[in-house]
Amino acid sequence: MSLVSVVFLFGFLPIVVIGTHLLRDFVSAKAAQAWILGASLVFYAGGSVRFLPLLLASAAFNWGVGRALSSPRYAQPTRKRIMIFGLTVDVLVLCVAKYTNFIVGIFGGGRVAHWAFPLGISFFTIAQVMYLVDAYERLIPASSAFDHFTFASFFPNVTAGPLERVKHFVGQLNDIGGQDGRDERLARGIALMAIGLFKKAVIADSFARVADAGYANVATLSIAGAWLTSLAYTFQLYFDFSGYSDLAIGAARLLGIRLVNNFNAPYRSRTMSEYWQRWHISLSNFITTYLYTPIIRSMGRGRVTVHKACVASLLAMTIAGFWHGPAWTFVLWGTLQGAGIAAYQYWKRLKRPMPDVAATIVTFLFINLTMVVFRSPSVPTALTLAGRLVYAPEVLGVGTVLNAIPSAAIRLIALPIAFGGVVAFAGPTSSELVEGFQLRRRAAAGIAVAVAVSVAFIVAGTGSDFVYRAF
Repeated sequence: MSLVSVVFLFGFLPIVVIGTHLLRDFVSAKAAQAWILGASLVFYAGGSVRFLPLLLASAAFNWGVGRALSSPRYAQPTRKRIMIFGLTVDVLVLCVAKYTNFIVGIFGGGRVAHWAFPLGISFFTIAQVMYLVDAYERLIPASSAFDHFTFASFFPNVTAGPLERVKHFVGQLNDIGGQDGRDERLARGIALMAIGLFKKAVIADSFARVADAGYANVATLSIAGAWLTSLAYTFQLYFDFSGYSDLAIGAARLLGIRLVNNFNAPYRSRTMSEYWQRWHISLSNFITTYLYTPIIRSMGRGRVTVHKACVASLLAMTIAGFWHGPAWTFVLWGTLQGAGIAAYQYWKRLKRPMPDVAATIVTFLFINLTMVVFRSPSVPTALTLAGRLVYAPEVLGVGTVLNAIPSAAIRLIALPIAFGGVVAFAGPTSSELVEGFQLRRRAAAGIAVAVAVSVAFIVAGTGSDFVYRAF
């Protein structure tokens, strides 16, 4: 089941929200939580029932390890061994499920595994890793089994984030379906979901039509066609994933849970460091806390120099790139991201800042180049398209791209593409719109129009699932 499906939006979610509030009002918060836990398992099974046992086994295993880490009977050396054991099992499960064929292929072997990726395995595994490390550092007490299974399977974010830490999530469970501020919470949750739905179904999927057409014809693109193709995917990915995040955060808010914000107009960034403070913020926090910081610590207790910081950034981002999927394109993408952050660190030492506009343009162009690598099915394809950004036999023609899209579809997607290109760089963000939202007639009409247009695009069958659900 997808957050952008009609079944979810007008069937599953309303039933879960209504049931949650009725149980909270007439039974208890625990009853409402049990309802959400059951709904989450149904949601996950609806998308990948054969992998539901894996999700449950992961939650049970990590809950048990977390309990052991919180037990006072184990000395520190034993606790460390327990943590290493837990992390090793988590990483091994992720590698076997996701990277078996890639690793075997490196050594010249054939295809070994024939299963699809377990839905959301990258996200729920990272959530468990954060839980174990936080429990080892005594930042959190061990969760109850009830709370931990609710956390591990929570349907708004189980398949593609945002990544939550147990402390933040479990601390809100007593507020599920609470009456305080309910009307305002529901109104803002619906508004945020309407924005996210419009981002995905209308804007992102419109850009996707152009990007898919271009990537299907990379070898014959002109310079203008290559730029059109690359920019289309850069905007597609942003509106697709930020749209998913808005939907997930909005759905959780309807239940009384506040998930962390995941995007903050990233393409307006002036540096790569700022970009990662604005793009996939929950993953960036994971990279900083659980990858970059341990790498820095492993380099000794001396002063953190810019050289150490750059090496740590490069390593952490390369690992993060590989986390996205079993392909050299993702490894290269992560390495380029780390190199961009490192280059900025060295540039900052020169104390010659660029004007804001120039810095934003340079940063965006670099991001666009890395997205070419991220989207391409292979490194040679990425190199071909990157090369055509600067040289091709034809310069201005975009017929290769446009001829692959029906003329009726071009007329349909032209306005969303123009609108998306503007709002990515100007205007309030989703969270800013929602925080200032007041349910008045004009606002309600805007929500209704956004939902109606989005549903029309969905029913037309021109859309696709969220990009990050593939990870």
